[in-house]
Amino acid sequence: MKPYSRSIFDLFDGKRRYEVPLFQRQYVWNLEDHWEPLWEDIERKFIQRLNGAASTPHFLGAMVLDQRRVYGNAVPVQLVIDGQQRLTTFQIFLSTFRDVCAAVGQQAYAEECARYLQNTGIMENEKIEKYKLWPTNLDRKQFTDVIDSSSKAELDKRHPVVRRKYQRTDDPRPKMIECYHFFYTQITAFLKSEEYPQPLPERVATMHEALRSALQVVTVELEGDDDPQVIFETLNARGEPLLPSDLLRNFIFLRAAQKHESQEELYAEFWLPFDDEFWRALEKQGRLLRPRSDIFLQHYLTLHRRQEILISHLYNEYKDWIKASNPFPTVKEELENLSKYRTFFRELIQPDPSTPIGRFSAFLRIFDLSTVYPLVLGMMGAGLGDDELAGMLEDLESYIFRRAVCDLGTKNYNRFFLTVVGKLGKSQFTRANLQAALVEQKGDSVIWPDDARFKQAWLTKPAYGAVGPGRVQFALREIEKRLHQPRAERIEILSALIVEHVLPDKWIEEWPFANGNRGVTWLEQFDKSRSPEDVEATAKRDRAKHTFGNLTLLTQPLNSSVSNAAFLTKKPEILKNSALALNRYFQDKEGWDEASITKRGEELFLHAMAKWPYPGSTAT
Repeated sequence: MKPYSRSIFDLFDGKRRYEVPLFQRQYVWNLEDHWEPLWEDIERKFIQRLNGAASTPHFLGAMVLDQRRVYGNAVPVQLVIDGQQRLTTFQIFLSTFRDVCAAVGQQAYAEECARYLQNTGIMENEKIEKYKLWPTNLDRKQFTDVIDSSSKAELDKRHPVVRRKYQRTDDPRPKMIECYHFFYTQITAFLKSEEYPQPLPERVATMHEALRSALQVVTVELEGDDDPQVIFETLNARGEPLLPSDLLRNFIFLRAAQKHESQEELYAEFWLPFDDEFWRALEKQGRLLRPRSDIFLQHYLTLHRRQEILISHLYNEYKDWIKASNPFPTVKEELENLSKYRTFFRELIQPDPSTPIGRFSAFLRIFDLSTVYPLVLGMMGAGLGDDELAGMLEDLESYIFRRAVCDLGTKNYNRFFLTVVGKLGKSQFTRANLQAALVEQKGDSVIWPDDARFKQAWLTKPAYGAVGPGRVQFALREIEKRLHQPRAERIEILSALIVEHVLPDKWIEEWPFANGNRGVTWLEQFDKSRSPEDVEATAKRDRAKHTFGNLTLLTQPLNSSVSNAAFLTKKPEILKNSALALNRYFQDKEGWDEASITKRGEELFLHAMAKWPYPGSTAT
């Protein structure tokens, strides 16, 4: 490994090419973090030269390069192991400087810059080899447009500004195009500035000289015994932080090269879909936002290794797994497996509500639960029939939902679902085996509540507070669907609904007891002005008001209009304005109290028990 100090011009002088391996990430540098600081460094050297101040060369960073053997008339090429973002930005900057020079009539300097952007002479494949830098597949179009356009006007024709109807801002253009425009604006403004006395030709010459000698980079060029992967890992924290998926991609495709498997073909067939914006988008996991690619790889590796994997350790854990277990004979089979589970994971992240997986995924989002993903991925990858998979998802939903209603917590889910994955992996992914693994659990941290415990919680637990309004709404919507079957019309609910307390949360003023007494306020409990019977009756009613039997669904306007009104005022408004089967229940009710709440809770429970069944249950 040999280091060399070079100017920006030295980097691209002579007939040479820098090739970014196709498996590296796209160009990601941006204005605030990269282009502005780089311009400040360059501008400082321009100013020092214009002012005649002595200065030492400024260091702009390092690159790691690996020489590749070429044959015939092919242009000498080096692989960019680290530093592709910096190299790409230098090329864009030189293109911009070339075009600004041409625009202000300094054609000689424009032609001089062109020497550092494209190779000339005899080549093996001129279409590719004429470019000093050859980026990844997804970046090539925008990069070659920058190099080939030779003017801002031509580049704008190829990448025009687009503002769609009713938008206040323009659509963002590709990052390299935005980079070009940033530097074009800065260089033009610097040339037109009145702060410096030099005429424009002299100013251009001074800027050109600063680029030639005042700005330095270090290239680290590998030799025969150097391991590119080790170097890449050591330097991966430079510049824009790499995602674990970026490191894994490099690890996988360097091994493909070592095994003489076609990197181009493997990338195009298996990895290309991984490089779209969908996988870099952030997804909530717990309290943090993570790129989807990293979340997928975490769950994928958790499934295959049968142990909890932290995202911060993802790259090393994956590398250790491949090296220690050698689970795939070829890199192609490794990528085929990754691609298969990536498709499954996307079904979970972008759910189709018409499929069992889509409905289960929507359920998991409502319950903010991703620790079950490795188990679900294992089920999806087991080649099950549609009915078998749907049944297993039904069991998992029942397990999670019943535990939520019983307020049993989710603290141990990560370890527990891994245990289930291990048990099914040793036997077989079937519904019978899954049910057995769930039913045999003992203790509140892992038990699957049976019908008796589920019913007690359904009737007595304060669901609105313990389960949460969003999950209560989900439960009531599911029961509403059941109430429309089989003889009633199937109606799709499009309106936004919220949970309504039939007996309102603030009931004391409008909801007296059967004996005519008003409920006891918090302060009245302490001044002994009310009877113990009324105090107990108040506590009983407060416990009942948040249970499922007292909850229904209304639109927000209807909810606001009935609010804390008495039942005989609220009932006709609900019946007149709501088409939900849930609310037809109140049609023949003349009053509403704790006994009414318990009775309705029991009727709703019959549907809940059938919707979220327990093995061996007689629910219908």
